[in-house]
Amino acid sequence: MVAQRLVHLIDKIDLSKITRVLDIGSWHLGQSVEFANVFPYAKIEAFEPVPDSYQLCLNRKSELHEQMRNRISVHNIALGVDSKDIPFYMVDATKSSVPNIGASSMFKFMDGLNGTPFGQELIQEEIKVKSDTLDKWSKKHNVSAVDIMWVDVQGAELMVFKGGKQLLKNTKVIMTEVGLKPYYEGHTLKSAIDEYLISLGFIELEEAFELNGFDYEANTIYINSKLK
Repeated sequence: MVAQRLVHLIDKIDLSKITRVLDIGSWHLGQSVEFANVFPYAKIEAFEPVPDSYQLCLNRKSELHEQMRNRISVHNIALGVDSKDIPFYMVDATKSSVPNIGASSMFKFMDGLNGTPFGQELIQEEIKVKSDTLDKWSKKHNVSAVDIMWVDVQGAELMVFKGGKQLLKNTKVIMTEVGLKPYYEGHTLKSAIDEYLISLGFIELEEAFELNGFDYEANTIYINSKLK
């Protein structure tokens, strides 16, 4: 998946200079591993709030060879607009028609849409997770700039971006899911994401826009026009 999306950046940025990638909403560490393979000297920061998924990330990291393992860090937090414990709605794999834990979110499914867009029945369980803002996290970890930010947070994309206003000024590329029609309560949609990122100097690569399997959400790419 990562390599297919990176094709859109070949003539837009110097991919040989990628040194820092954020994988926000990692689930199983899959995209972090892909980035680490494509960029053999880059530092990858993965974020996963769901305890079972966080453990899955740690397990997968432990299986990697040492050089790659040392370049990937996994953080058991949700990124948003607050630094506190928050309710989080984890998909209960034992009660759902399929174990799609990747549909876990800060938000509840809207009535009648608990997986309907997927053709599945997904049952959420409310848990508590730690949250932080991207700006506070970056200050704590001395991260001043990001080359690529990969975001898959099930409707909470705008919250991630609003909590990272300062870091986004030094972020070159955002590769993210965007909502087209809401299926979570509070689901932030592409129009609001466009408005916010444009205000910070990002432009969308229209050729990179693609539906994500159905017409409720899509994948797209934004580039910081202020960074060369």
